[in-house]
Amino acid sequence: MKRLVLIVAALAGVLVLSACSGGGSSSSGNSTGSVPPAPTGVKAACGNKKITLSWTATTGADTYNVYRSAASGSAGALLANSAATSYVDSTGSVGTTYYYTVTAVNSSGESPASGEVSETFYKLLAGALQGTSLTLGNSVSTFAGSSGFSGLTDGIGSAARFDLPQGMATDGTSLFVADYLNNVIRKIDPATQTVSIFAGSASGASGYADGVGKSALFFRPYDITSDGTNLYVTEFNGCMIRKIDIATATVSTFAGQSGVCSPSTDGTGSAAIFAKPKGITTDGTSLFITDGFRVRKVDIATAAVSTFAGTGSAGHNDGTGTAASFNQLEGITTDGSSLYVVDWYYYDIRKIDIATAAVTSLAGNYTVVNSTTSNDGTGMGATFNKPAAITTDGTNLYVAEYGNNVIRKVVIASAAVTTIAGSAGQTGTNDGVGAAARFSSPQGITTYCGRLFVGDRGNSSIRMIH
Repeated sequence: MKRLVLIVAALAGVLVLSACSGGGSSSSGNSTGSVPPAPTGVKAACGNKKITLSWTATTGADTYNVYRSAASGSAGALLANSAATSYVDSTGSVGTTYYYTVTAVNSSGESPASGEVSETFYKLLAGALQGTSLTLGNSVSTFAGSSGFSGLTDGIGSAARFDLPQGMATDGTSLFVADYLNNVIRKIDPATQTVSIFAGSASGASGYADGVGKSALFFRPYDITSDGTNLYVTEFNGCMIRKIDIATATVSTFAGQSGVCSPSTDGTGSAAIFAKPKGITTDGTSLFITDGFRVRKVDIATAAVSTFAGTGSAGHNDGTGTAASFNQLEGITTDGSSLYVVDWYYYDIRKIDIATAAVTSLAGNYTVVNSTTSNDGTGMGATFNKPAAITTDGTNLYVAEYGNNVIRKVVIASAAVTTIAGSAGQTGTNDGVGAAARFSSPQGITTYCGRLFVGDRGNSSIRMIH
C-alpha cells in the first residue's frame, strides 16, 4: 500500500512539473499553451515619410513584434510591439530601403520570423514621391484605362475610361489625374487600380463653379500638384489656379480670375491674372506655374502671385529672374533647391535656382528649333521633340516627350539624357520593355513608390513604368 501511494505521488509530481514548464502560465489569447506560428501575408506599403506594414492575424498570438534592418537577410532590431495586425513606421531616413520581419508573441514565447518584406522611405515633393534614384526595368504596362478607348467611366484598371488624361500627381497615398477633355480630376488607388471622379461634373460638363466633389466645375484642367494636404490645378481655359482640399474634396479658386486670361498681372488671389497657365509644381511653401513666357510664383500662405522668371517676351536667354526669357513653357518640377522647366518651343530643359532665380540651360539643343529627332547625349548634345511633362525622383528628371512618343531620363548632376521607354517617332498602344513599348502623345508624369506613372494622352490611358 505504501509503494502505491509513493507511485501516485511521483506521478502527480511529474504532472505538476509538466504543467509548470514552457515559460509561464497561459494567457487568455493562448488557450493552447503553445508558441504561435509565424505570421503570414506580411506586406509593406510606401507613403510620405512612412512605411505601413500589415499582416494576417495569427491564431494564438497576443501581440506582434516588428523587426527592421537596413540589410536584407539580417534579423534586424526590434522596432515595435503591436497588438494590432498593422504598424506604421515613421522613423526611417528618406532614401533608405528597410527590410522587415514580424513575429507572433504570447505567454508561451515568440514565433519564428515571417518572410521578409522591404520598402523605401520617400518624401512627398512636387506632387511626386522623391528620395532615391528609381531603379527601373523600363517595363511598360497599362495601369488604368484602355488604350485607344476614351470616355468618362469609373472602374478598376482597364474598365475605367479617360479622355486626354495629362497632368499627374500624388499626395503620397493616391494618384490624381487632370482628365482634360472630361473636365474632371480623377483619383486612382495604386493598390487596387480603382479609378473614380474626385472633383468635377460626373457628366463631364465644363464651367467655373467652386463646390464639393462632383458639384464643382472645371474648364480644361491641365496640370496638377500636391503638398499632401491640398491639390493645386492649373485650369487652362479658365485661366485660374484651383485648390482642392484632399480630405473633403472641396474645390475653391485660389488665384486668378474666372475666364480672364489677359493681361498677365501680378497680385493676390483674384487680383492676379494668368494667361493660359499650364505646368504647376510646389516645394511645399510656394507654387510655381508655367504661364506662357513666364514662370509665376504663388505664396501658398497668402495667395500672392509674382513673376519669378521670364521677361514676358519670347526668347531663349539665360539670366536671373525677369532677365531670362522662354518660349511656350510646359511642364515644371522641383527637387527642393531648383526648378526644372520644359521649353516646348526651344525643345530643351531649363534649370532655375529657387534661392536666386538664376536660369541656366540644362539639356537639349535649343539652337535646333523644330527638330524631329530624339538623340541621347549630354547637355546640348541631346535633342528633344516637343518635351511636355516633367517629374523628378530628386536625382534624375523624367520627361514625357509628346512629339516623339518616348519617355526620357536626364541625370541632374551630369545632364546625361537617355531614352528609357518608347521608340522615337513610333506611335502605338503596345506594352513592353524599353523600345518595344509604344505611347501616343504622353503629357503627364509622376513618381510613386519607385515607379513612374504616365498620362498617355493620345491613348486615353495611364501607363506604368517599373
